[in-house]
Amino acid sequence: MLSTKSSIKTILALLNSLHVNTILDVGCGNGKFLKHLKDKGFEAFGIDRSEKMVERALTLGVNASTKELIEWEAERFECVVAIADVLNYISPLELGSFLDAIAFCLPKGGYFVCDVNTLYGFEGVAEGVMCQDNGIQFLCVDATFSNKELFTKIVLFEKKGALYRKEEGSIIQYFHPLSFFKKLTAFKLVSTKPITLFGDEPDKTLLVFQKR
Repeated sequence: MLSTKSSIKTILALLNSLHVNTILDVGCGNGKFLKHLKDKGFEAFGIDRSEKMVERALTLGVNASTKELIEWEAERFECVVAIADVLNYISPLELGSFLDAIAFCLPKGGYFVCDVNTLYGFEGVAEGVMCQDNGIQFLCVDATFSNKELFTKIVLFEKKGALYRKEEGSIIQYFHPLSFFKKLTAFKLVSTKPITLFGDEPDKTLLVFQKR
């Protein structure tokens, strides 16, 4: 079983083997992976649609913004990276246009590195109910996988004096089969690597594409 730390090392080693320098981290979140890239000497930039996440990333001294893919100069990067479930948050109807935008940022022969959850990652790991109670906050996460979609409902009760304040929200993630990625016209799938993080079987697959 690989830890998250080990998976990051695996991805960094992969990027070194590709002999790339300029990298765009799509969905960079709080910037931790972007910081790894910077520390390893890559010329790295990150984008995320959450202004709060970008603000957190900037405190690490990395280059991050809310810039959209198509706002970059064409063929600006040698490699684009999208990890930590980024593709699984994109619906099948939107995935094609997202990949086209990735291709826009890459020259011919440029690399796109991403990960996707396996079917086991959804059914064997993510699906289920988790609750945590520390006396002040009670958190419940209920995830159900059906029709290739993982619907996760999140409910938080937070104690305020003698009362509790309730907040809730939901997230949808989508299963994308490898067969979809093998049929892309803009990219050639050059390698796949199974990754086991939380279960007894691979719950993620690391994909490497090269722009045609």
